[in-house]
Amino acid sequence: MDVGSANFRFTLDDPEVKAQTTRYPKTAELHLDSLDRYLVGDIPVAALQITNPDQNTAKLFGATFATVPESATNNCLIQTRRNLIYGYMTRVALTQFNLNYNVPTIVTGYNDKFALFVNGVQTYYYTVAQGYYNVVTLAAEIQRLVRATAGNPLPSFVCSPPVNQVGTITSSVYQGFLLQSGSGLTLQLTPGLPNQSAADANNYGRFWRLLGVNNQNVGTILSLGVPNLRPTDYVDIVSRSLTNYKDTKDANSSVQSPGSVIGRVWLNESNVNGQTASNGYPDPNLVGTAPLTVVKNWFNPNWSQWSPNQSINSVDITLLDMWGNPLYWDSTFPTEWSATLTVTE
Repeated sequence: MDVGSANFRFTLDDPEVKAQTTRYPKTAELHLDSLDRYLVGDIPVAALQITNPDQNTAKLFGATFATVPESATNNCLIQTRRNLIYGYMTRVALTQFNLNYNVPTIVTGYNDKFALFVNGVQTYYYTVAQGYYNVVTLAAEIQRLVRATAGNPLPSFVCSPPVNQVGTITSSVYQGFLLQSGSGLTLQLTPGLPNQSAADANNYGRFWRLLGVNNQNVGTILSLGVPNLRPTDYVDIVSRSLTNYKDTKDANSSVQSPGSVIGRVWLNESNVNGQTASNGYPDPNLVGTAPLTVVKNWFNPNWSQWSPNQSINSVDITLLDMWGNPLYWDSTFPTEWSATLTVTE
């Protein structure tokens, strides 16, 4: 039986439909939590000594105690034994997203490599340990790595962090990293290994972006541009299920494989975790030191068409970085989120 809005009637004795001067509310909200993806059995019972774990256990003890690779936040499925919401919906939209962004400044295999071509003779390759860094700690780690490399001709190498004066808007000065050979030898940042794969090239490129590399000048002192200590500028929220009936598709979607972006969260939209100075400029001593919490509201959301004959019994959410890759996630750095879906008849 077709129970679509055009054919559905409670009785056959309904009077003829007439013009209405008022419209009763026909909108509902569905609130989702990324920790709801943990079902019974996902949590290691022996470790927590819990005989009947459920979603609430993950919320109480944290995602680090409830890790299954296929349930990572960057590509997760939320479903229950019953429908998530009931009604004859024709449209659905993401209207609020609370993102606890927990991606470290340096991620292994993602943006952890750089190379120096010294005195036009030899290239030295370096790998930075994964973790959170601000400009001061990152400069210290780069200096330590370069000085400690076996056979390195740069024992007096100095890496100085940017200097930021955040007193007023007019006096804000943001200087980039300074790399100094300390021995009269010339330096040049190189884009990586010869004949490297695309993944390696992207790794070196992301570290350049993080450092603020603005050119490949050669000299005893390299002055870099404004650094960016966030591996991605924004996070895209993608859902195959919620865009299943959407007529308009983006370049990454098709009728057979829907995957439209339903929302985008910029990581610099507001004052997050106090990581900006009073004048609104990013404070380099705070950016990159801890997870971010960003709340995004859409007052004019990206509506997706929905079939009134289909209930919402599961929701998949995939988080992508600005490069189109699944956002980094593991049990040590778990990015979690909560969302509000608005559905209407």
